[in-house]
Amino acid sequence: MEGPVPIAEVVSFYHPSPGRTKPPPATRRSTIDRYAFFLAAATDTLEPPANSFNSGPRIPPRRPVTLMEVNRVHIQRLQNLDIWPGSTAVERLSGGITNHNFLVRSAGKTYVARLSVERELLGIDRRNEVVCQRAAHALGVAAGVVHHEHGVLVSEYLEARTLTPEEVRAPAFVPRLAEVFRALHDGWNGLTGEMLSFSCFQTVRTYARTARELNAGLPTDIEALLDDSARLARRLAPFVPVLCHNDLLAANVLDDGERVWLVDWEYAGMGRPLFDLAGVSANCRFPESLDRQLLSAYRRTNEADPRDLLELGILKAMSLFREALWSVIQTIASDIDFDYSQYAEDNFRAYRKARERLG
Repeated sequence: MEGPVPIAEVVSFYHPSPGRTKPPPATRRSTIDRYAFFLAAATDTLEPPANSFNSGPRIPPRRPVTLMEVNRVHIQRLQNLDIWPGSTAVERLSGGITNHNFLVRSAGKTYVARLSVERELLGIDRRNEVVCQRAAHALGVAAGVVHHEHGVLVSEYLEARTLTPEEVRAPAFVPRLAEVFRALHDGWNGLTGEMLSFSCFQTVRTYARTARELNAGLPTDIEALLDDSARLARRLAPFVPVLCHNDLLAANVLDDGERVWLVDWEYAGMGRPLFDLAGVSANCRFPESLDRQLLSAYRRTNEADPRDLLELGILKAMSLFREALWSVIQTIASDIDFDYSQYAEDNFRAYRKARERLG
């Protein structure tokens, strides 16, 4: 098929994951319509669907859309931006379990472009993301923002390598990781701009409520887990809020050989600094020995403080709980081809083990 893809053909699939229950038809239809309208924005071929951004005729899908067709619409959207210094070459980047990412080359320069739909269900605020990424860039830990508009974020390209969990948990890398955390967190008293706050405890409560509203599959003991998380919160000491990344998967950690960079600032905000350490530790499966090394490098002490170790353990468990609930929502809400159901189960299992270790 040549030319722009009509909106009726640019719809996201809904594949119910094993063991998950479909959301109400109206919820699924609204998600599909909103995504379809976003993708068709580059074509201007049809009116917005009803119950989406504006009122208008609802166009039923004619047939399933292929990945090639979706990519064509994404690429056209990027090429139509008026920010490029010359002709463009656009290449899809692999990976990513929330958005669609592309490499754009124009007039000898390279950029990273991300296309996304609104993710209110996940608590993402695109305005806040841009403010936080710009602040992190000023602190020397993030790429600069080149351009942003509804559904599009273009950032500077970093000549750096995305790390694997095995590389992140290498003992020789841990001090460099602690250094980038210090650079980010120590800049709190020079920040400007309106930034949202982040609490992992509030997030799990909100995600659980959202999952219920979507009729997504939750553990049968979810209420007990939420009550327990409230008890864990009371075991933590007060803290000074700092700018945090709050989504430290290995895929969000880059290394250019000299500096470590953090990317994807969707969940960034003012929060508890140890949650960043806990996030990378939980997602990259740090053993206790590496937790001790990370904390001592971060605090610049010879040994990890026992109180820090306790709080890190609590926040590691909460990071896994949050990731599991995020995955449950994504089984319903996402258009990305990824096994969110298995990802949720893996994180729930890891959370329960981490919680048991806390006693």
